[in-house]
Amino acid sequence: MKILHISLTEQGKDYASLRYFWDNPNNYNEHRLPLAEIKGLSNRAETNYYTRIPVGYDKTGQALYNWLDKSDRVLANALKEPHQEGLIIAIATDKGLAHLPWELLHDGDSYLVQKRPSIIPIRWVSNDQPIEITNSPQNRPLNVLFMATSPLGVEPVLDYEAEEGKILEATKRTPLNLRVEESGWLEELGYVMQEYRKSDDKIELEVCHLTGHGTHHNGKPCFLTEDEYGNCVYSYTEDLVDQLKTPLPPLIFLCGCRTGYSSNGVVPSMAEELLNMGGTTVIGWGEKVLDTEGTTTASQLYGELSQGRTITQALSSTYQALIKQQARDWHKLRFYVKNTLPKALVTPLKTRGRKKLTKLTPTLEFRDDEKRLRVAKREEFVGRRRQLQNCLRTLKTDYDKVGVLLHGMGGWGKSSIASRLWDRLPESEKILWWRQIDESKLIQKLIKKLSSFKLLQPELRREIKTALEATDDDLNVKLVYLFNQLAELGEKPFLFILDDFEWNLEPREGRYILKPKVAPILEALVEAIQETGTDNKIIITCRYEFDSELLRFFFSQGLEPLRKAELTKKLNRLDHFSSDNLSEDIRNRALNLADGNPRLLEFLNKDILGKEDTEAKLTELEQSPELWKDQIIWSELYELIDEPLQRILSHCLVYELRVPIAALEAVCDSLPNYQQQLQRGVDLGLIEMSPEPREEDRVYRVSRILPHIITNIQLPEANSLSLFISGESSKLSLAFKLLCLIAMLLVFQDYCSKLIKEDLYHKAHDKLYELWGYKENRSEEKWREIFRLLFSDRENAERFRQGFSQMLAVQHNEKADRALESELRQLKDELPEENFYSQLEDYLQQGDWRKADEETAWLFYLVFVQQGYENWYELCEKFPSKTLNQIDQLWVDYSQGHFGFSIQKRIWESVGGNPNADYLTWTKFGKQVEWYEEKDWKEYNSLPFSIESIDGNLPARWTSRSPSGGFSSVVLDDVSGRSSAFMINVFRCFPCFGSLISSLASRLNL
Repeated sequence: MKILHISLTEQGKDYASLRYFWDNPNNYNEHRLPLAEIKGLSNRAETNYYTRIPVGYDKTGQALYNWLDKSDRVLANALKEPHQEGLIIAIATDKGLAHLPWELLHDGDSYLVQKRPSIIPIRWVSNDQPIEITNSPQNRPLNVLFMATSPLGVEPVLDYEAEEGKILEATKRTPLNLRVEESGWLEELGYVMQEYRKSDDKIELEVCHLTGHGTHHNGKPCFLTEDEYGNCVYSYTEDLVDQLKTPLPPLIFLCGCRTGYSSNGVVPSMAEELLNMGGTTVIGWGEKVLDTEGTTTASQLYGELSQGRTITQALSSTYQALIKQQARDWHKLRFYVKNTLPKALVTPLKTRGRKKLTKLTPTLEFRDDEKRLRVAKREEFVGRRRQLQNCLRTLKTDYDKVGVLLHGMGGWGKSSIASRLWDRLPESEKILWWRQIDESKLIQKLIKKLSSFKLLQPELRREIKTALEATDDDLNVKLVYLFNQLAELGEKPFLFILDDFEWNLEPREGRYILKPKVAPILEALVEAIQETGTDNKIIITCRYEFDSELLRFFFSQGLEPLRKAELTKKLNRLDHFSSDNLSEDIRNRALNLADGNPRLLEFLNKDILGKEDTEAKLTELEQSPELWKDQIIWSELYELIDEPLQRILSHCLVYELRVPIAALEAVCDSLPNYQQQLQRGVDLGLIEMSPEPREEDRVYRVSRILPHIITNIQLPEANSLSLFISGESSKLSLAFKLLCLIAMLLVFQDYCSKLIKEDLYHKAHDKLYELWGYKENRSEEKWREIFRLLFSDRENAERFRQGFSQMLAVQHNEKADRALESELRQLKDELPEENFYSQLEDYLQQGDWRKADEETAWLFYLVFVQQGYENWYELCEKFPSKTLNQIDQLWVDYSQGHFGFSIQKRIWESVGGNPNADYLTWTKFGKQVEWYEEKDWKEYNSLPFSIESIDGNLPARWTSRSPSGGFSSVVLDDVSGRSSAFMINVFRCFPCFGSLISSLASRLNL
């Protein structure tokens, strides 16, 4: 592997020497340059690259290439040197060179990063010493430590779980040991780092990956991390090094915006600072980057590194993959090196003696003295970041609360969360009580704990013991005395953990209440903490949010099953779920049965999957829930799940995603006491609740385990009829009910069941569209749920066209477009094929030019989906000639020759248009058809949509879709670059109209 070093050396106050050397810094070529020329180069970067509408990246790359190449062709000759292992162009970061986009280097044929063998520009933090290449790969799988941060209140909110999940998915078949730090808190990262350090001060970690928001604060680069409560912390480079400690991992990836950005040589980037504090190699981003591209980069990079590729080979592969996928931000990926460049971090897969990846298996620890309460160890615990942060915030800072209540369905990990809180509260003396509380035994536990308090003198210890054992005082009096005495001495406060608290409850009137003997004990604990004002706290874990006035003094933290990345990480620790021998069908059936419940997942992994008769055993569990349901729901709870609650839960099954409570209310508002019943569902752990501390931010979902174990809880279909008869018309006479039943069974049964179901879909869609159908919603998952519900209403013949209109209403939203496309592709057999042009002809005949324009775009979209084309390019290249000519003829006829593709083609060719036309030609065309004026492209809404407008002005909407998805409100927006969601380099990514109209024109019968 050869390295061409390039650096600047000042020569006086007005000149600098641009030096080139290979291995020996004393054997160099140089060019003497005015400092003004270097300053001008940096200024051009500001106007041509770091701008909203940059010059073509290939042109910028060629300018940089020519500047380095000079008249004696230094760079060109270097590229001709043999470099079978690849060539590295190391450019010193001082003197302002770090500010320039060297990744774009272009020799006139292609970007250098596209060459094979690889040619990689790297940023060299120079100390006038050449880079030394080392080659000491570890003969084992790659170790990667990953931490994502997304502080509360910081916009945009990063979907760190989705990113973790995609990286885990992309590397699941690669022997890669990916350890995820769950909290986003640097102190916890430091704790995990200790696991990788050996006694000889060596580190068994190759990569540390931090993903989150990068920025500048107080004039310094920093990373936005979280504190233990999830609040935003500005973490500077020295803060990161303090936790990682030296020696630092060989490669650090700062996957955050501007972590690789140097401001004209004035302020070094965070990547440079890390190298100056002991780092070896650092990857960062030079500017803002799309989350999706950051994820693609990480998965490609680690996939290559884990297979024994060198770092530069992995980078080359990553650049090429990003370019192939037309990634907008590929050139912002920056690689920094100081003195040492490792070749490969680990050996190739089949190297002799290479250690195999150790499968993680769940390990448990006991928290109680009797060793009955088993919980996941700290190292095996996954997810639950927000729940832990909410609880810690209450336990450490909220003096109006005496503790927290963790509640939710059995098996969701309440005890393990309490155990993690145990770890995070070392300043407390713990008392754990499992199941049924007893006053006398509680007193004995307290007396036993007295020996743990070192400041407590023997005489006072005896006095406290005597007071606690007294029979004539109430428990409240004893606790107040104890808490005050310990507080005066400055001893640790107590942390009372009351686990599996449901054993202390009994049912009454559809809810759970405290048992008679338990109520005074909990009351005494709460009142003693309040009366003394001490830091003693209580953690209760319970399947239900029970009915008690005492809960006013607790923060209620509902739980939910594992989802997304949390679920993926859990499955990676379950050997049979992660086995290549498990069929996809069996795996999916098992996942559907467990619905993210950790206890059920462990049960299925241990007792069902991997057995010879796996399919038979799984079928038996699906058909006989009594074999496993007691692990999740107690039998006495079934008595509380009465018919009104069953109907509520059945209606809520219409949603597949978690939704706001208003969405659940919308589909239940025809049922009696629906708000009260919904609250019962939450309190009894039957409706999942997200972890947000504020009620208005929470979302809910009915557990999918319920339909397995309670047959009456099903999405209303055929059984809707019986529910209607027994519930909706309960006030009718028995005779009339019987008459209705006979009539419906004979004539209207199918109609009525469909009616109820379709009405649910209609209500659900309308409410979700009201709540989520706004332009700023960038969640493809949420948009898919909106369109799924809309398209499920099969009585609505216009549902597909309505979905397209809803997507257009949130212009610039690529996520909505992708969601619509995905849902339509699944239903392409249901899309209209007859009367294809009738609606377009109606709009044209009425002279409604705007609706006709949008209908034309819809027809393009229909063909795009029905024909299964991969992208908009392929659509325009292969668009059926018959369909195209029919649409064009309708436009030409009804506009009397003013509008149509054939009119646009004539105008396009009159200004010199062709498939390879430059930007100037496109702007000439834009002026001719009045899409472009005053040096900018018009907003779509500003078009006149009138027969009086200029020839060729319409159709326009079909041209404004990005190849990767997204209809814009700006005509030819992909050319103007005004929308950051689309490809902004018109020369490289999307020669929009020229390519499209030229492709289409070849199929026009003119």
